Amino acid sequence: MPRPRKQLDFRAAAEALTAPDAEAATMEAIARRLEIAKPTLYRMAGSREQLIAVCVDAEAERLLEQLHRGFGAPGAPPAERLAEGLRGFLRFVEDSPAGFRLLFGGRHPEARQAVRRVENRLRDALARETRGSRRAGSDAALLAAGLLGLAAAIARRALEDGVAPDAERLPELLRRALPDGF
Repeated sequence: MPRPRKQLDFRAAAEALTAPDAEAATMEAIARRLEIAKPTLYRMAGSREQLIAVCVDAEAERLLEQLHRGFGAPGAPPAERLAEGLRGFLRFVEDSPAGFRLLFGGRHPEARQAVRRVENRLRDALARETRGSRRAGSDAALLAAGLLGLAAAIARRALEDGVAPDAERLPELLRRALPDGF
């Protein structure tokens, strides 16, 4: 009977890639941190650059899942759905601080591209929400960039201060600020 293939633990890999000494870490050091053999890591991820790209993509997909899962009930008011989406973002940060640092830490070009994909998906969701409202859908791109930046800044501050991101406070502030939607 063949042995099951070991899967790469993307969260652990993100932690290895965002550790303070990550820039100097070799694939051998990363493999030790992941508790796998170096040839196994090369077989699973290829080069260090490929490892970064795979981890960035995996973390971006996890973030998108949290955002979409968090967007609340389809019939709910837009401000409430947005608040729920932001809760999803902050849950992602709480669940995977290293994944957040990998995506929003500014170290890797691949991460900037992945964050732009997240922003575009958020823009598309906001454009759907704003159809027929008093704001034009063209505001969705600016709103997506601003909200993602705001959520990232709040998460970064929480991580720097060593506290969990407050998944209730920002959404509640937005709900009060935008009672009638966008």
